[in-house]
Amino acid sequence: MTSDNHHSSHEPWHALPAGFTEYLGLEAKLSIPMRNAILEQATLALKATPSTIVDLGSGTGADAVALAQHFPSARVHALDVSAELLDRVASAASAAGVAERVEGHLVDLNNDWPAEIPQSADLAWASLTLHHVSNPAAVLQRVFDALRPGGVFVLTELSGEETLDFGSGRTDLQERITHASSTHDTHANADWAKLLADAGFLSAERSEHEFLARGDNSDGTRYLELQLRAKREKLVDELTEEDLATLNTAIEKLETGASEVSFRAGRTVWVAVRPERDTPVKVIEADAVVLGGGPAGLAASIALARSRRKVVVMDEGKPRNAPAEGAHNVLGNEGISPLELLARGRAEAESYGVQIVPGSVTRVSGTIDDFTVDGGGGTHRVHARRIILATGLVDDLPDIPGIEEGWGHTVLHCPFCHGWEVRDQRIGIVSRDEVAIHQVLLFSQLSNRVTVFLHDAADPSEEQREQLAALNVEVVRPRVQRLVMDDTQVRAIEVEDDRIFDLDAVVIVPRFNARTGLYEMLGGAAEESPFGTHIPADPRGMTNVPGVWAAGNANQPMAMVVASASSGVTTGAAVHGDLAMADLTQSVQARRIVT
Repeated sequence: MTSDNHHSSHEPWHALPAGFTEYLGLEAKLSIPMRNAILEQATLALKATPSTIVDLGSGTGADAVALAQHFPSARVHALDVSAELLDRVASAASAAGVAERVEGHLVDLNNDWPAEIPQSADLAWASLTLHHVSNPAAVLQRVFDALRPGGVFVLTELSGEETLDFGSGRTDLQERITHASSTHDTHANADWAKLLADAGFLSAERSEHEFLARGDNSDGTRYLELQLRAKREKLVDELTEEDLATLNTAIEKLETGASEVSFRAGRTVWVAVRPERDTPVKVIEADAVVLGGGPAGLAASIALARSRRKVVVMDEGKPRNAPAEGAHNVLGNEGISPLELLARGRAEAESYGVQIVPGSVTRVSGTIDDFTVDGGGGTHRVHARRIILATGLVDDLPDIPGIEEGWGHTVLHCPFCHGWEVRDQRIGIVSRDEVAIHQVLLFSQLSNRVTVFLHDAADPSEEQREQLAALNVEVVRPRVQRLVMDDTQVRAIEVEDDRIFDLDAVVIVPRFNARTGLYEMLGGAAEESPFGTHIPADPRGMTNVPGVWAAGNANQPMAMVVASASSGVTTGAAVHGDLAMADLTQSVQARRIVT
C-alpha cells in the first residue's frame, strides 16, 4: 500500500522522462551480483534478524523486493518521491509474492519524514539516492535518528570515474562525455565518510564495487542505448558535430545488437552502525598508528616498538591471503598457514607493547603531528603524530562463475607463490585484456600441459602465435562461461560453445587495486599502473602527504609476504628516524628558549 506525504512538485522526479523507468529497471537487473554482495555485508553487520527496514529512494523496487526476500520476516518501507515509481514498487512486490511486507510511501527526502515512517528501524538502505538530495547531511541525520541503537545503515554511492568505451578508440569523446556528465551530479563527490561520522555513526565499513554494462547481451544493449540517448539529449550543446556523429553511430549499432560499447562505473558502499547508547569511545595517544595488520603493518609496528615508540595497529581482520592453505617463499616457514603467520606476528608485536585494535577504520583526518583516526567499530579514537598505511589491496577478479570459490586454492595468479604446487598438472590460463604471454612462459616452465583461454583478449598477433606454438600451448577462442568446480578444486573450464576442457588448475590475471580510500581522505591521490591502483611513495614508504607513509601492497602491489614484511621494517625504521629528528628539533628549540 502507499501513503501520500511530502511530494515536492518542483522535484525533477515528479515527471519522469520517457524511457527512464525502463532504464532504472535495467540498471537494477545488471546490478544483481553487486546487490547480493551488499546484502551479505549488511547481514554480517546486523546483530539480529531485522524486522523493520527503510529503503530510501526505492526506484523500481528491485532493492525493496530483494530486501524483503533476503530478510523474510522483515517489513520494508519503500520511500520515493515519484508516484509512478512507487506503482512499480508495488507491482514488483506483488510479482515476487512479498506485497504484504513492502509498503510504499510518497516522500520527498529533502523534507521532514511523515509520522508513519518507523523511528526504530533495524536497517536503512540508500542506493544511489543521496547524491540527489539538496542537503545530504540533514538526510543522514534523519536516517541516524530513525535507526534504533545498534541499527545498520547501508549507503551505496557513486565513486571514481565512469568509463564509457565506444570500442572505436575515441577515448577523447569518452573523456568529454564523462567530464560533462559529472558536472550534473551535485553531490557526486561528497565526503560521505565525514558526513556519516558527523551524523553520529561511529562505525562505517567501506568497500568498493563495480557496475558493468556491455553490449553483448540484451539487457546491457538496451541499457546502453537508453544511456547514450539520454547523454546525447543532455549534452547536445556541449559536444562537437564529430562527437555527435560518433554517438549516433554507437546508438545505431546498439539498436541492431552489434556493438562493442561498454560502461563501467565505481560504487562505494558504507555499512554504518548507529552506536549503542552505552558504548564508550576510548582515546589513545600514540607516536604512530599503523592502519592494517598484515605482514607489512605488523613488521612496521615492531620496528617502531623496538625503538620504544608508542604504536597502535588498527586492523579489520580480513587478510588478502586468508583463502590460501599455505604461504610460500617464507624463509624457514614454508607452507605456513597465513592466519597462523599473522597470529605469530600479532603476538610478537604485542610483546613489544604494540596495541592492536580490531575493527575497521571509519575516518582519518588531520595533519602531521596531529592526526585523528576513528576505528575499532566506533570504540576507539587514536591521536597520532604519524600514519602508516599498510591497508593492502583488493584482487579484482574476472567475473566468471567458479573463480571466487577456487581463489587461493586451485585458482591462482602467481607462479612464484603457488606454481610449484601445480607443477606437471593441467593448467588453464584465462586471459583478460590481452594475451598473457608472460604467464604462459612462466607456467610452461612448471608444466607441459598449459592451455590459453583468450576469453576477453583480442586474437594473438603473429608473433604471439609463433611464441605459443613454440611452447606447444593450445589456444581456445570462445569466452569462458564457467569453471567446473568440486568445492575449491578446479575440474574443468566450460566455454560458450559448450565445450569442456578438463583441468587441475586455472591461472587468472587480476587487477591489483590498493585500498586507497584512507589516503584520499588525507588529501592524497592514488596512481594508476598497468597492474591497478596504488599509493605512490618513495623507497622508504614516504608519500606526498606530510606525515603519511605507506608499506606493503598498498604501494607495492607485486610484493609477496616476505617483501611486504621487509617494506614494513624499512618504513617503520624510516618513521622512527623522522620522529627522532622532529623530537631533536623540538628539544633544540626548547633549549634555546630556556637559555
